[in-house]
Amino acid sequence: MTLTQDTLLKKIADREGIDVTMVRNIFKSAEDIIFDCLSSTTPSEPIRIKCLKGVQIERTYVEEKKYSKGMFQNIDCPEHVKTNAKLSDYYNGQINRTLFDRETENGGCYVQR
Repeated sequence: MTLTQDTLLKKIADREGIDVTMVRNIFKSAEDIIFDCLSSTTPSEPIRIKCLKGVQIERTYVEEKKYSKGMFQNIDCPEHVKTNAKLSDYYNGQINRTLFDRETENGGCYVQR
């Protein structure tokens, strides 16, 4: 199953009883704010944006590096930032509990209810 942004916007609009254009404008504003946060601070400052419950975007700084081992000899990697979207372990556990009707034990393993 693939849930596209357009489908998500329509579902939100239907559920909340508002115009899809309003939902689209809100999402566009959220995208702009997130982009501004990721691109406007100093590169070395780590950033974590908790954009939805259980979903976050992280930005980390990677210093310039020259590789000199193995097949990557004499390769210069310029400084850059790396961004990742992540789901929290708690959110992932909630999904698994809902899908499989399970409870977690301390070690993260699941037991049948």
